[in-house]
Amino acid sequence: MSSRLILGHLNRQLAMLALPFILAACATPQQAPNAPASEPAITPSSPNIGATSPTQDALIEAERKELDREDEQTRKARAEREKNLHLKLVQTMIEQDNAYAALAHLDAYDQKWGSDRQSKQLRADSLRKTSQLDQAELVYKSLLSGQGQQKSGPVWYGLGKVAIERGDLKTAVIRLEKSIQVDPLNINAYSDLGLVYLLEGQKEPAYNTLMKANQLASGDAKIMANLALWGLVFDDFNMAMDIADRLQWSDNTRNQVMSQANSIKRRLDAKGNPQ
Repeated sequence: MSSRLILGHLNRQLAMLALPFILAACATPQQAPNAPASEPAITPSSPNIGATSPTQDALIEAERKELDREDEQTRKARAEREKNLHLKLVQTMIEQDNAYAALAHLDAYDQKWGSDRQSKQLRADSLRKTSQLDQAELVYKSLLSGQGQQKSGPVWYGLGKVAIERGDLKTAVIRLEKSIQVDPLNINAYSDLGLVYLLEGQKEPAYNTLMKANQLASGDAKIMANLALWGLVFDDFNMAMDIADRLQWSDNTRNQVMSQANSIKRRLDAKGNPQ
């Protein structure tokens, strides 16, 4: 046999031997009998970013409550500022003799916030300024009930002014003295009480009370004018002239004060009061 034929025969034998190994390598592996089944692969789940622990919930709730409290405090503070500004506006109106407008604003204040002690005090002052004396006295007296002594000074002063407006000087003295007893630094009460003492012909009490008012007020022009009036009524002309010069009164003002002093003198003479 030729060598070429022998090589071809060997190649065919080798090809036949290799074929089973190639097929075996390509075949799908079979699971062995009675072998445990393989578990399916588990795909990791995505974390729930919205989930919170009980501790986190408590912290969030506490923070929310704190914010609510801050909001409530802010609202209360803002309301308190608005109330105070409104009352200051009313006070300015009264001081500028716009008491009727003040009453209208107090109606609006009470409608929005409800009346309180300060608004009632301002209402009584406004009623007095508009000569509604009976109503003013009722409001003033309502502020005396159930209140501590430390808060009653302005009320007694208002009641004293009501008595002055009515010409009831004896009652005015009692009420103004009570106002000073409660509030020893009430300059207006000293000034008005000194003038009432003057009108009643009480020389020394009038002078002492007006001097307290004058020194507490550091030379207020109105109080100094009352002292000048005292000097003219009780014949201390040097003091009266000195005050008139310091205040630079015109001749017309000097004449008006002199006329008032003469009127008081005639009134005291008619009552038989010693001067």
